[in-house]
Amino acid sequence: MEGARALAPLVTGVAISALVALVVGLAVSLGPSPGGEEVAAAQNSPGASEPPLPSPAGTPLPVDPPGYSPVEPVLEGSFADPTVIKVAGTYFAYGTNNADAIMPVATAPSPTGPWRSAPGDGLAHLPAWAAQGWTWAPEVVPPRDGSRTYVLYFTARRKDSDHQCIGAATASSPAGPFVPSAGEPLVCPLDLGGAIDAASYIDTDGARYLLYKTDGRETAAIHLVSLNPDGLSLAGEPKRIMGRGAGEPVLVEAPDLVRRGGKYVLFYSSGWYFQPNYQTRYAVASSIEGPYEKATAPLQSTEAYRGGIEGPGSADVLTDETGDYLVFHGILDYHDESKVTRGMYIARLGWDGARPAVRGVTVRYEAERARLNGCVSALGREHASGHAAIGPFARDDCRVDVSVFAPAEGSYSVDARYANRSGQDSDLELSVNGYAAASLRLATTTGAEWRSATAKVQLAAGWNTLGLRRMDGGRGQFDYLELR
Repeated sequence: MEGARALAPLVTGVAISALVALVVGLAVSLGPSPGGEEVAAAQNSPGASEPPLPSPAGTPLPVDPPGYSPVEPVLEGSFADPTVIKVAGTYFAYGTNNADAIMPVATAPSPTGPWRSAPGDGLAHLPAWAAQGWTWAPEVVPPRDGSRTYVLYFTARRKDSDHQCIGAATASSPAGPFVPSAGEPLVCPLDLGGAIDAASYIDTDGARYLLYKTDGRETAAIHLVSLNPDGLSLAGEPKRIMGRGAGEPVLVEAPDLVRRGGKYVLFYSSGWYFQPNYQTRYAVASSIEGPYEKATAPLQSTEAYRGGIEGPGSADVLTDETGDYLVFHGILDYHDESKVTRGMYIARLGWDGARPAVRGVTVRYEAERARLNGCVSALGREHASGHAAIGPFARDDCRVDVSVFAPAEGSYSVDARYANRSGQDSDLELSVNGYAAASLRLATTTGAEWRSATAKVQLAAGWNTLGLRRMDGGRGQFDYLELR
């Protein structure tokens, strides 16, 4: 039965590949379209260029399909450790093995969907060294430098031990079927517990690299190794570039490297993938080999999503002509022990230099760090976040300005945590970049009580200024603003 199962996906995959090859061939023969082969070749090597320039005035923004949200899965079934590339106007996603395939494949007309699972299997079969049922974290690199070969890196468990190692495979179509290289795994450091979570990086000079995590519990770390031009063999000795830091849960894994703001930005996950404290973090370096300086807080976490996404991680950067996106998984269902169902999410990714920001993540801005104009002061408050707040708004011309960062242009919710002990409801004007945008009604509060008032605003991509100004004798104190 197992032999029959292996044959069926291969035949189906060949049929899909033929169809995709025809579509790709037609698209290429009709001439380059926006984001065609050149963009596709750079999907997993964003170091080949800086982020796209802002769209010219009047250029329409990409339209998200009905029902899309950065905090809702675009694939609700099992599709863990996702990676996405673009080929001739179609987006291809690849994930960890599920009940249907060794390597499931899905397609969409845009990053935000709608996504549809493709029939068949993206990986024709496993190599001789690999056992069935443990195929993780694929990475697909489109053809470069005149080649027509798509390269796949994947993790699989060895038949002769409990170690996991990284293999390579190739295909002539993004749909596969990918055929594994013969012989031994590409990366398999048994003395360090094996290797998982391969990620490709191609630098500005064309040099190819592979990042991965060594799998031993005590030696778990992110490593970097040079590849030969075809990406199918090692060209140097691996170098350990980052380990677990203080305050990070359990371990580090799932690397992905880009170059932004003149720096190397290394995304990685921390924690057990089957627990809600699994999270995405990042570190920055001036050299590809480091040293990497870690950000002090997670980029994505269950808390940052207010529980709306649990265990967000295994993040991968997708770049197209509209900008950057973060592709990642989140936990949809918990089963026995370490078994969970993880779905695929996609969110717009913005940059403040080398600092990433993800659409949908809630970011808090402490009010006491706002620009105060003299009639509003910072106040010590025991029950406030950071034990400080601002207020009171003593005159009608009292105003404070808070700088906030939007990963992408669009509509955002602003939640203001406030106290109003004046004895009557109050109103404050909320402005965006100097223009009145909404009003905040501050219902009366008593004692140490804090409440939240919410407004919708339109923000430009990048830094914006939110202003709070007293209206009609309104009063109040503000603890913080949260943007989501």
